Amino acid sequence: MYTVLVVDDSLSMAEQLADLIHLQTGLRVLACSRPEAAISAIQEYPIKVVLLDQRMPIKSGTDLYQEIREISASVKAVMVTGEANSSEVGQALSLGFSDYLAKGDISRLCEVVLKWHLQYEVDQASELKINTLEPLFTERKRFFLLGGRVRYHLVAMQVLDNSYVPSEAWSTIQQINAGQEKKYTFGASVKETFIVESSLQYSVKGSLSSEVARKSRLGARVESAVTRMIKKSRTSETTVTDSVEETYRLPEESSDPAENYVKSRHIESAPIYKRLRLSIVKSCSCCREDALTPLLVLVFDDAYATRQTDYFRDGTVNTIDTGQIRLPR
Repeated sequence: MYTVLVVDDSLSMAEQLADLIHLQTGLRVLACSRPEAAISAIQEYPIKVVLLDQRMPIKSGTDLYQEIREISASVKAVMVTGEANSSEVGQALSLGFSDYLAKGDISRLCEVVLKWHLQYEVDQASELKINTLEPLFTERKRFFLLGGRVRYHLVAMQVLDNSYVPSEAWSTIQQINAGQEKKYTFGASVKETFIVESSLQYSVKGSLSSEVARKSRLGARVESAVTRMIKKSRTSETTVTDSVEETYRLPEESSDPAENYVKSRHIESAPIYKRLRLSIVKSCSCCREDALTPLLVLVFDDAYATRQTDYFRDGTVNTIDTGQIRLPR
């Protein structure tokens, strides 16, 4: 199974680098030359280190890396190029690249790959919240005389984002028009406290996210295990607030056609989630195969983000972040 990915707009160059790394380190290395192939590889294989050429015609290495991080935030990235200037290198490092390697210094290639491959393992070991296999669900397979079973175990949980707010989750809880004064006490509700976003397949056909949705007992066990692990890791440092009362007033509409003013103010809120990457092993006693599948989930964090959006006479819109409201636990 591939754990290292080399991306260069010259496929022959990418393949040469991949061969060199494999021969000197024994690691399984995949080479590709197009951004979409790189994204597919990140989704399909447990890539730990990715080497990216910065100067590529379709998409730069830094742009591609930002897309890769959306799929796998823990992957170690190394910029490999002979043309990048100091500002590009600085930008790459600020975006989260782990290292930079000039093509003229290719003798260090395998050393760098091994370094970050090991660092990936160290980081994962320190970030995992679960140290042992946690059984989730077992089902008996039909049409097998010997009673074949499929078992699901949760083996790891990684926090990708502690304060994730889906863009579609924002809703208006109060609207004030020009000339009005309104007082409101914050109140909101969340439709779903546990959301399965998607599953990224490594070595199993089908979609684990659809299995979780289809098998209610499996979904309930996953939700229960994740909620329990989150509660264990929570601290009491966050200030608890159960209500917020505010009064808003907007001036009357102006009769001066040259004067711009706020026609409407929307007070909005959205639930805050923890965005998690679960690693679930699916074991089949008939096939004697284990498949590791990452599952992306959102868990409501008992808090809401708030913002104020003003709509002006001239059609412009201005949005201001007004903080968070945390509910009592």
